[in-house]
Amino acid sequence: MSDSVWRIPFEGTKIAVLADCHIHKGGTQFPPALFPRLQGADLIVTLGDMGETYGLDQLQEIAPVLGVRGVDDADDIRTRRSVLALDGDGYRIGCVFDARAAGLAEFVDPFVATANAPGVCQRLFGGGVDVLLHAATHRADEARFGGGSALNPGSAVLPADGSRASFLRLKVTREGCYGQVIWVA
Repeated sequence: MSDSVWRIPFEGTKIAVLADCHIHKGGTQFPPALFPRLQGADLIVTLGDMGETYGLDQLQEIAPVLGVRGVDDADDIRTRRSVLALDGDGYRIGCVFDARAAGLAEFVDPFVATANAPGVCQRLFGGGVDVLLHAATHRADEARFGGGSALNPGSAVLPADGSRASFLRLKVTREGCYGQVIWVA
């Protein structure tokens, strides 16, 4: 199994997805209102620009953390890869920091897939994905992507102008994979 493909039992798994938080000791911090909203997560997936490992350590106290690296990320085993595929129970979730840089999107705010996205998914994730998780805009967004969705959690700490602080909650059941934007405050 490749380091960028993780097989997990999805059935009933609650996944919190965060990105673009830029946490630094003595600087930007998670808002206190975020931590109660993350309780009950079985896995926290980060999509880059989380900042120093200090922030990942705080999240690790709630649930296991796994993710991809952005531009503003310290070197950490949990986020050392540029792409990640979560695979299990007949679902595949693809994770990247910047979908445009990865060749999956013409535009990311709002998201518009490239014509060759299926081929890029094959190269990056080893096949098509039911859900593409992406970041780098600090703004929550949902768009169609192939037969599924492209979801951006926004930022729980530094939302884009005109946006609210947010993260994403995913739940996978036999009936499907469901994403919900959660507003932090």
